[in-house]
Amino acid sequence: MTKKYGIAGQILRVNLTHELITKEELDIELFKEYMGGRGLGAYYLTNEVNPACDPLGPENKLIFFNGPYSGTMVPGNNKVNVTFKSPLTNTYSYSLAGGHWGPELKFAGYDGIIIEGKAEKPVYLWIDDDTVEIKPAEKIWGRAIPETDHQIKEELGGDPNIHVACVGVAGENLVKLACITEDVYREFGRGGGGAVMGSKNLKAIAVRGSKDVEVADPQGLMALAERLYPNFKKNPKARVRRKHGTNELVEIINPAGFMCTNNFSRGYSDANKEFEGETLVQKVLYKSAACYSCPIACSKNCAIDSAKYGEIKLEGPEFETVGLLGTNCGLTNWEDMLKVSAVCDELGLDSITAGGCVALAMECFEKGILTREDTGGLELRFGNGAAEARLLEMIARREGIGADLAEGPVYAAQKWGAPELAIHSKGMTPAVYDPRGAKGMALTYATSPKGAHHMVAPVFGAEMAAGNRFEEDGKEGLVKGTQINFCIIDSLGICSTNQTGMPRPEQLEAFKLVTGHDITEEKVLFNAERIFNMERMFNVKNGFSRKDDTLPKRFTQELMPDGESKGQTVNLEKMLDNYYAVMGWDANGIPTPGKLQEMGLEA
Repeated sequence: MTKKYGIAGQILRVNLTHELITKEELDIELFKEYMGGRGLGAYYLTNEVNPACDPLGPENKLIFFNGPYSGTMVPGNNKVNVTFKSPLTNTYSYSLAGGHWGPELKFAGYDGIIIEGKAEKPVYLWIDDDTVEIKPAEKIWGRAIPETDHQIKEELGGDPNIHVACVGVAGENLVKLACITEDVYREFGRGGGGAVMGSKNLKAIAVRGSKDVEVADPQGLMALAERLYPNFKKNPKARVRRKHGTNELVEIINPAGFMCTNNFSRGYSDANKEFEGETLVQKVLYKSAACYSCPIACSKNCAIDSAKYGEIKLEGPEFETVGLLGTNCGLTNWEDMLKVSAVCDELGLDSITAGGCVALAMECFEKGILTREDTGGLELRFGNGAAEARLLEMIARREGIGADLAEGPVYAAQKWGAPELAIHSKGMTPAVYDPRGAKGMALTYATSPKGAHHMVAPVFGAEMAAGNRFEEDGKEGLVKGTQINFCIIDSLGICSTNQTGMPRPEQLEAFKLVTGHDITEEKVLFNAERIFNMERMFNVKNGFSRKDDTLPKRFTQELMPDGESKGQTVNLEKMLDNYYAVMGWDANGIPTPGKLQEMGLEA
């Protein structure tokens, strides 16, 4: 057998229905074609899951995969990917998380885990190197995430090297914006993966590994790492990210006038300045934290002794949470901001879509569509942090109007008679960046395979650097190129922040040093474009097309009211025509037979 370097060469498959655990060899040629993480997730989901399946049925799967660099000294290589069909959007979906859980899985001897079926009763999975067990979880069902993490570790002996990925109350209650959380504060956030995990009666996956990750050229890899690490010290972007965390973006996006504010009705507010990175450092930061093998340490642990809520202590909140739970809901202080973030952390809610749901309810309340009778007495006005915290709890527990929002913003808005107030694409709330102020983000949100998600192609930075963020012509090439690039880094398992110090040539050099196999720039670009087309075809086979590549009227018809982006709207239809052409898709947004043949894919 040819020795496999870099990869463990083994997949763990767990069928919960039959309590069957099997170990499968991972073919190195398959790994070279799909590169890891997101790519292997696309391969297995498209080959094993019917696109028309019930996302919360036993036929859906949770497919976790590491990239090739996981567990090595390659900087910023800690991202692990989970792929599934989304209950929130009914589309193909994937999500990535950093931290230490993914590398620990590699140390246990597995590149990935495929979870299928449904357990009869609540269970958790315990992976201890070669020993894998399905254990009862009735005693921890209903527990918050921090308590779940603690109790599982205590039950397994208290070893701090045990890392736990679990769902909270929201996942157990099949809330469609529930996330999967590892190490208490690291989330597989978007798309409702927590609801999929909860639907399988799977509370957690705990893992401990003691195996070495053998690389093809240890000396060469060490030399590369020694070359790369100084890049992070001198790179200006990396330096400010290390100091302020992701909240350094507040002082960029808010003055530019496209930071979500009051349910995306505005793009700027003086009050938003409170959440800038320097203010975070001065008022609430108590220490920084880093994921595995990360030289930047962008995570900012925050604490406050609140007269309103008591002591609050957590890791974060990062920029997207500050935007959607904070400025988008009209919050103006760190006391409320830390409280609502802590609620999401404890109960297992995706803070972006949760913020979109709360902001929707607040706008409906202020416009008289919802009354205090509807809200259970809550005064759901923008800026009311205590009411927001309570509504988040109601969503996670499916109480009152929280039960409507637990189905997602589209369902709730339609039920309340205000569909135009749900800000989404394919049912998913966008990130902080209002596309009226950075037009390429309009294409990112509309054409993402999993609904409005910024990390499919975060082009706003390039648009701002080029000085053409209000222009629509020419953005198709930028978006396609960024989509392809993020397919690569998501498959390799590199954190996007760490691109600052690890350009493409070094990524390819690392692949050779870790696995022993050459891979060319042309090959990784081809692989990534194939992955993106596979994701698109999964949705096409489920009936998705141009009609679903949409944005809300707030972006396409309502002028931005103030700030530097004042007067802007988005002409999405023109942008879609140009984008489909460069992608090799027809006017309906479906990959042409010629494109599929070029990619080696079937219709």
